[in-house]
Amino acid sequence: MKRKLVFNTASNIFTLFLKLAITFIMTPLLIKNMGNHDYGIWEMVGAVIGYMGILDMGIRPAVSRFASAFIAQKDEPALTRLYATAWYFLFAVGLLIAVSMAFWALFGAETLAPKSEDDYQKYVWFLLIIAMQMLITFPSYTAESYLEAYQEYYLKNNITIINSIVGAIILFAYITPENALVLLTLCNAIGVCSKYIFLVWLMQYRRPFLSFRWSYFSLRQLKELLRFSVKTLIQGIAGRIESATDSLVIGFAMGPASVPLYSIPVNLIGYVRMISWNFTHVFMPYFSALNAVEEKQKIQEVYLTGSKLTIAPTIILTVGILLLGPAFLEIWIGKEIADSARSFLWVMVGFIVLPLLNPMSSRYLTAIDKHGFLAKWQPPFAVLNLILSLLLIGPLGIFGVALGSLIPGLIFQPILLHVVCKHIGFSPWVYIRTAIVPWLFPALLMSITIYGLQQYFVIDGYVVLISVATVGSLIFCFFAWCFALDVAERNQLLGIIRRR
Repeated sequence: MKRKLVFNTASNIFTLFLKLAITFIMTPLLIKNMGNHDYGIWEMVGAVIGYMGILDMGIRPAVSRFASAFIAQKDEPALTRLYATAWYFLFAVGLLIAVSMAFWALFGAETLAPKSEDDYQKYVWFLLIIAMQMLITFPSYTAESYLEAYQEYYLKNNITIINSIVGAIILFAYITPENALVLLTLCNAIGVCSKYIFLVWLMQYRRPFLSFRWSYFSLRQLKELLRFSVKTLIQGIAGRIESATDSLVIGFAMGPASVPLYSIPVNLIGYVRMISWNFTHVFMPYFSALNAVEEKQKIQEVYLTGSKLTIAPTIILTVGILLLGPAFLEIWIGKEIADSARSFLWVMVGFIVLPLLNPMSSRYLTAIDKHGFLAKWQPPFAVLNLILSLLLIGPLGIFGVALGSLIPGLIFQPILLHVVCKHIGFSPWVYIRTAIVPWLFPALLMSITIYGLQQYFVIDGYVVLISVATVGSLIFCFFAWCFALDVAERNQLLGIIRRR
């Protein structure tokens, strides 16, 4: 199982870094062809779709969690019943969203167009393509959840890699200012839909006992799923308010053209969160399987070790973004966005990275069906986030939105750490001492190194920037190996490296 966890995590991380490379290449091209308005619309509609996506009511993680337990118990009839039940429910949700998006396209697409533009036909096609995508992908989420339960992440990642490369090539070759928004949406929809259609076929081919037959649909199973997933639904709404509302607040208060000044730097920082999520994603079904056979000591060991090793790349990337982020943005996108980022970068890094210092929390609570705490307390803090952003955007602009996001996190995250440690069976200090403190000394030396190099070298190109970042990262890794890892952890890492 450990080898499978390592392999799936490596597959997730490789896929994410490929997406990051494609984003690095394509973002300047998209900004150039779409302009700030259409790029802002892309971000804002993406946020709206994220809210509509919550209508799956948390079924996806619930399916993964229940399927993992059934697999551990080798209960094929339960797996079949769960598969059909989730598929039909998600199909109904996807149909509802598709109809809503089509209605918006046919009767309200002009709301997306600039006031000076009378032709809004491209926004009609933009919304219709998204409607088609929602109809196909929602029921197919069932197959993806089962792949996660079977610890076969690499399959969907391989498809994502191919789709990402092909889509980027098509965009690079054919994008123009006239077709940019529609072409981007179409490439994204075709790639996503083809992936999910293939995953459904693959799941049916490899596990013939799974079926879509209506006779396998179970109202009792659906009630059980919803009982579990309603907590995830509330948690998901809170998460969306925290992560996706900022772009909407800025777009409505300052105009869509102001959204890229905030969203591009935040998306850059957001890759730190995505990398952490990809490290921890495979652990939720693993914790669920361990909990099903009551392996509490094993859960404690995996939680501490997994958290410690996940925090390391988070700290490396955080130090790099704080010290080199504005320089990178100026080289990559331009001075306007870099100057905007300088005004709020530290605040948003704090908001995004603070939860990543306890990266397994939601995975573990969901796995043991104790995520009701998150469902109960995340929404008030998310609403506080929204209220503070609305109050502060007037006097402080974009910086006020960032500050409104950080303040609730400074209150909520210590409380969450205490709750998780209580459930898992050790004190918060044990967690902090084991998972966080060992990385502080290497992080300090990395920061001093990068700061010192900045005094001697002008970072005006990628070669210098990458060189400085590489030296700083190597300093971190060297002192982390010497002082942060114990003998057992070094031997584990050496074993993984040798096998790979």
